[in-house]
Amino acid sequence: MTIGVSNLKGGVGKTTIAQNLAVCLAHLEYKVCIIDTDTNQNSMEWFDARSEDLPEIMVVSVTDKGLSKSVKKFSETNDFIIIDGTPSLTDIATRIILASDILLIPMLPSAHDFRTLKLFFARYEQALEFRDTIPAYFILNQYNDRVKLDREIHGLLAEQDAGLLKTTLKKRVVYKSAAVDGMGAYEYDDPKAKKEMFELTKEVLELVENITAQ
Repeated sequence: MTIGVSNLKGGVGKTTIAQNLAVCLAHLEYKVCIIDTDTNQNSMEWFDARSEDLPEIMVVSVTDKGLSKSVKKFSETNDFIIIDGTPSLTDIATRIILASDILLIPMLPSAHDFRTLKLFFARYEQALEFRDTIPAYFILNQYNDRVKLDREIHGLLAEQDAGLLKTTLKKRVVYKSAAVDGMGAYEYDDPKAKKEMFELTKEVLELVENITAQ
Protein backbone atom coordinates (compact mmCIF):
# COMPACT_ATOMS: atom_id res chain seq x y z
CA MET A 1 0.00 0.00 0.00
CA THR A 2 1.43 3.37 -1.04
CA ILE A 3 0.52 6.50 0.91
CA GLY A 4 1.46 9.81 -0.70
CA VAL A 5 1.86 12.84 1.57
CA SER A 6 1.68 15.79 -0.77
CA ASN A 7 0.87 19.48 -1.10
CA LEU A 8 2.41 21.98 -3.48
CA LYS A 9 2.86 24.43 -0.63
CA GLY A 10 5.89 24.19 1.65
CA GLY A 11 5.83 24.26 5.43
CA VAL A 12 2.53 22.43 5.91
CA GLY A 13 3.99 19.35 7.64
CA LYS A 14 4.44 16.81 4.84
CA THR A 15 7.74 15.48 6.16
CA THR A 16 6.61 15.54 9.80
CA ILE A 17 3.49 13.54 8.98
CA ALA A 18 5.33 11.09 6.71
CA GLN A 19 7.96 10.36 9.36
CA ASN A 20 5.54 10.10 12.28
CA LEU A 21 3.12 7.91 10.37
CA ALA A 22 6.01 5.64 9.42
CA VAL A 23 7.12 5.42 13.06
CA CYS A 24 3.66 4.42 14.29
CA LEU A 25 3.28 1.81 11.56
CA ALA A 26 6.72 0.41 12.39
CA HIS A 27 5.77 0.08 16.06
CA LEU A 28 2.68 -1.83 14.92
CA GLU A 29 5.17 -4.23 13.28
CA TYR A 30 4.52 -3.23 9.69
CA LYS A 31 7.49 -3.02 7.34
CA VAL A 32 7.72 0.58 6.15
CA CYS A 33 9.73 2.47 3.56
CA ILE A 34 9.77 6.27 3.18
CA ILE A 35 10.55 7.59 -0.28
CA ASP A 36 12.00 11.08 0.09
CA THR A 37 11.27 13.14 -3.03
CA ASP A 38 12.40 16.51 -1.69
CA THR A 39 15.76 17.91 -2.79
CA ASN A 40 16.33 19.04 0.82
CA GLN A 41 16.49 15.37 1.81
CA ASN A 42 15.04 15.95 5.28
CA SER A 43 13.80 12.38 5.65
CA MET A 44 17.20 11.04 4.61
CA GLU A 45 18.85 13.16 7.30
CA TRP A 46 16.23 11.97 9.78
CA PHE A 47 17.10 8.39 8.88
CA ASP A 48 20.80 9.04 9.44
CA ALA A 49 20.03 10.29 12.95
CA ARG A 50 17.76 7.35 13.81
CA SER A 51 19.09 4.85 16.35
CA GLU A 52 19.46 1.21 15.34
CA ASP A 53 17.71 0.31 18.61
CA LEU A 54 14.43 1.73 17.27
CA PRO A 55 12.10 -0.13 14.89
CA GLU A 56 13.63 -0.20 11.43
CA ILE A 57 12.30 2.17 8.78
CA MET A 58 13.87 2.18 5.33
CA VAL A 59 14.35 5.61 3.73
CA VAL A 60 15.37 6.09 0.10
CA SER A 61 15.78 9.16 -2.05
CA VAL A 62 14.02 9.53 -5.40
CA THR A 63 13.85 12.99 -6.95
CA ASP A 64 13.47 12.16 -10.65
CA LYS A 65 11.41 10.04 -13.03
CA GLY A 66 12.22 6.84 -11.14
CA LEU A 67 9.43 7.23 -8.61
CA SER A 68 7.05 4.66 -10.10
CA LYS A 69 9.80 2.05 -10.45
CA SER A 70 10.99 2.69 -6.91
CA VAL A 71 7.48 2.32 -5.49
CA LYS A 72 7.06 -0.98 -7.33
CA LYS A 73 10.47 -2.25 -6.23
CA PHE A 74 10.18 -1.43 -2.52
CA SER A 75 6.54 -2.54 -2.33
CA GLU A 76 7.80 -6.09 -2.82
CA THR A 77 9.52 -6.08 0.59
CA ASN A 78 7.43 -3.55 2.57
CA ASP A 79 3.85 -3.40 3.79
CA PHE A 80 3.70 0.38 3.35
CA ILE A 81 5.44 2.88 1.12
CA ILE A 82 5.12 6.45 2.34
CA ILE A 83 6.03 9.13 -0.18
CA ASP A 84 7.36 12.27 1.47
CA GLY A 85 6.26 14.85 -1.10
CA THR A 86 8.02 17.96 -2.28
CA PRO A 87 6.57 21.49 -2.63
CA SER A 88 7.13 21.61 -6.35
CA LEU A 89 5.17 22.57 -9.45
CA THR A 90 7.25 20.18 -11.56
CA ASP A 91 6.04 16.81 -12.89
CA ILE A 92 7.13 15.03 -9.70
CA ALA A 93 3.97 16.35 -8.02
CA THR A 94 1.79 14.54 -10.56
CA ARG A 95 3.92 11.39 -10.28
CA ILE A 96 3.43 11.33 -6.51
CA ILE A 97 -0.33 11.54 -6.91
CA LEU A 98 -0.37 8.79 -9.55
CA ALA A 99 1.85 6.50 -7.47
CA SER A 100 -0.39 6.75 -4.39
CA ASP A 101 -3.11 4.34 -3.33
CA ILE A 102 -4.13 6.95 -0.74
CA LEU A 103 -3.22 10.62 -0.89
CA LEU A 104 -2.87 12.64 2.33
CA ILE A 105 -2.88 16.42 1.94
CA PRO A 106 -1.49 18.27 5.00
CA MET A 107 -2.97 21.73 5.50
CA LEU A 108 -2.37 24.57 7.93
CA PRO A 109 -5.55 26.37 9.06
CA SER A 110 -4.79 29.60 7.22
CA ALA A 111 -6.56 31.51 4.48
CA HIS A 112 -3.39 31.59 2.38
CA ASP A 113 -2.97 27.82 2.54
CA PHE A 114 -6.60 27.35 1.58
CA ARG A 115 -6.27 29.66 -1.44
CA THR A 116 -3.28 27.72 -2.80
CA LEU A 117 -5.34 24.52 -2.97
CA LYS A 118 -6.44 25.33 -6.51
CA LEU A 119 -2.86 24.71 -7.71
CA PHE A 120 -2.78 21.31 -6.04
CA PHE A 121 -6.18 20.28 -7.35
CA ALA A 122 -5.14 21.24 -10.87
CA ARG A 123 -2.45 18.55 -10.55
CA TYR A 124 -4.89 16.16 -8.92
CA GLU A 125 -7.39 16.54 -11.78
CA GLN A 126 -4.55 16.02 -14.24
CA ALA A 127 -3.65 12.75 -12.55
CA LEU A 128 -7.28 11.58 -12.64
CA GLU A 129 -7.05 11.59 -16.43
CA PHE A 130 -4.86 8.48 -16.04
CA ARG A 131 -6.66 6.76 -13.14
CA ASP A 132 -10.36 6.46 -12.37
CA THR A 133 -9.99 7.27 -8.68
CA ILE A 134 -7.30 8.35 -6.24
CA PRO A 135 -8.68 8.62 -2.69
CA ALA A 136 -7.53 11.93 -1.18
CA TYR A 137 -7.89 13.26 2.36
CA PHE A 138 -6.95 16.51 4.09
CA ILE A 139 -5.06 16.50 7.40
CA LEU A 140 -5.30 19.70 9.42
CA ASN A 141 -1.93 20.40 11.01
CA GLN A 142 -1.20 22.88 13.84
CA TYR A 143 -4.95 23.09 14.46
CA ASN A 144 -6.50 24.86 17.45
CA ASP A 145 -10.25 24.43 17.79
CA ARG A 146 -10.44 27.44 20.11
CA VAL A 147 -9.43 29.76 17.26
CA LYS A 148 -12.30 30.95 15.07
CA LEU A 149 -10.29 31.01 11.82
CA ASP A 150 -9.09 27.45 12.43
CA ARG A 151 -12.69 26.29 12.82
CA GLU A 152 -13.73 28.17 9.68
CA ILE A 153 -10.96 26.56 7.63
CA HIS A 154 -12.00 23.18 9.03
CA GLY A 155 -15.52 23.82 7.80
CA LEU A 156 -14.36 24.91 4.35
CA LEU A 157 -12.18 21.81 3.94
CA ALA A 158 -15.12 19.61 4.89
CA GLU A 159 -16.95 21.01 1.84
CA GLN A 160 -14.19 20.16 -0.67
CA ASP A 161 -14.12 17.16 -3.00
CA ALA A 162 -11.39 15.45 -0.96
CA GLY A 163 -12.20 13.89 2.39
CA LEU A 164 -11.17 15.38 5.74
CA LEU A 165 -9.64 13.19 8.42
CA LYS A 166 -11.24 13.40 11.85
CA THR A 167 -7.83 13.47 13.54
CA THR A 168 -6.18 16.88 13.69
CA LEU A 169 -2.62 17.62 14.76
CA LYS A 170 -1.79 20.36 17.24
CA LYS A 171 1.22 22.67 17.15
CA ARG A 172 3.69 20.89 19.42
CA VAL A 173 7.42 21.38 19.97
CA VAL A 174 7.85 17.62 20.32
CA TYR A 175 7.50 17.09 16.57
CA LYS A 176 10.59 19.21 15.92
CA SER A 177 12.52 17.78 18.87
CA ALA A 178 11.85 14.18 17.92
CA ALA A 179 12.88 14.77 14.31
CA VAL A 180 16.34 15.97 15.41
CA ASP A 181 16.94 12.55 16.98
CA GLY A 182 15.53 10.57 14.06
CA MET A 183 12.45 9.70 16.09
CA GLY A 184 8.70 10.21 15.96
CA ALA A 185 6.40 11.68 18.59
CA TYR A 186 5.22 8.15 19.37
CA GLU A 187 8.75 7.42 20.63
CA TYR A 188 9.16 10.65 22.57
CA ASP A 189 8.06 12.03 25.94
CA ASP A 190 4.83 13.85 25.08
CA PRO A 191 1.82 11.60 25.76
CA LYS A 192 -0.62 13.95 24.02
CA ALA A 193 1.42 13.95 20.80
CA LYS A 194 1.86 10.18 21.06
CA LYS A 195 -1.90 9.68 21.32
CA GLU A 196 -2.50 12.17 18.50
CA MET A 197 -0.24 10.31 16.08
CA PHE A 198 -1.61 6.93 17.09
CA GLU A 199 -5.15 8.16 16.38
CA LEU A 200 -4.04 9.45 12.97
CA THR A 201 -2.37 6.13 12.16
CA LYS A 202 -5.45 4.19 13.25
CA GLU A 203 -7.64 6.35 11.01
CA VAL A 204 -5.33 5.84 8.04
CA LEU A 205 -5.33 2.08 8.62
CA GLU A 206 -9.13 2.12 8.57
CA LEU A 207 -9.00 3.86 5.17
CA VAL A 208 -6.55 1.25 3.94
CA GLU A 209 -8.83 -1.54 5.11
CA ASN A 210 -11.80 -0.01 3.30
CA ILE A 211 -9.84 0.36 0.07
CA THR A 212 -8.44 -3.18 0.12
CA ALA A 213 -11.92 -4.55 0.84
CA GLN A 214 -13.34 -3.03 -2.34
